[in-house]
Amino acid sequence: MPGLVPDDVFFDHLAHRRFPAGNFIRKPEQLDYIQEPDVFHDVFGHVPMLTDPVFADYMEAYGKGGLRSLRHKSLKNLAALYWYTVEFGLIQTDQGLRIYGAGIVSSPAESIFALEDPSPNRIGFDLERLMRTDYRIDDFQQTYFVIESYDQLFRATVDTDFAPLYAKMNGVFDLKPEHVTQSDALIHLGSQAYAERGGRFANA
Repeated sequence: MPGLVPDDVFFDHLAHRRFPAGNFIRKPEQLDYIQEPDVFHDVFGHVPMLTDPVFADYMEAYGKGGLRSLRHKSLKNLAALYWYTVEFGLIQTDQGLRIYGAGIVSSPAESIFALEDPSPNRIGFDLERLMRTDYRIDDFQQTYFVIESYDQLFRATVDTDFAPLYAKMNGVFDLKPEHVTQSDALIHLGSQAYAERGGRFANA
C-alpha cells in the first residue's frame, strides 16, 4: 500500500486474515522512529508475528471488532488496544520481559528503551484500563502493557462484549499515557512518573 488505508478497509483486511504492508521505506535518519508504517515496519515488525496461530487469530478478531466499533463511534478507544498491543506490547516469558509489538521491534532504540530504561511504566494487561489510556505517536511510550500470553490477549478480545465498554468510555480517554492507578498490576513504576507525582497515583 502507498500509505495508510481507511479504517474500514484496514479492518476488513484483518477480518479476512490479510495484512496490508507499506510499499515505501524510511530514510536512514528515520531508522529509530517514523510515524507512517513503512515496509520495514510492516514486513519486519508485523509479519513474523502473524506466523503465530493464536496471535493471527487475535488479529482476525480485532479486525472483526473494528468493523463493529465503527457503528459505536468508538474507534479511538479500540485504536488504543491495537496501539498498546500489536504496536507497543510486551510479553512476560520465563526468560523475562520480551517485545512483541511491531512498533518497538522496528525501532532499535525503543527496543532497548522498552525493556531496560527505568523511566516508562510497565503495567499488567487489563483490557478496559488500556482502552481508557491515551497514547503518543511522536515519541517513545511512557507506559507499556504486559501480557502473560497471546492466548490471554485473544481471550480478552473474543470473550468481551465491547458495547458496554464503548458506552462507558464514550469515545474519550480519561487517563494520560504516563498515569498509574491504584488498581494497576505494576510490574515497574517508571522513574519519570514517580518523580513527577511524588509516588502518587491517578484515580482508578
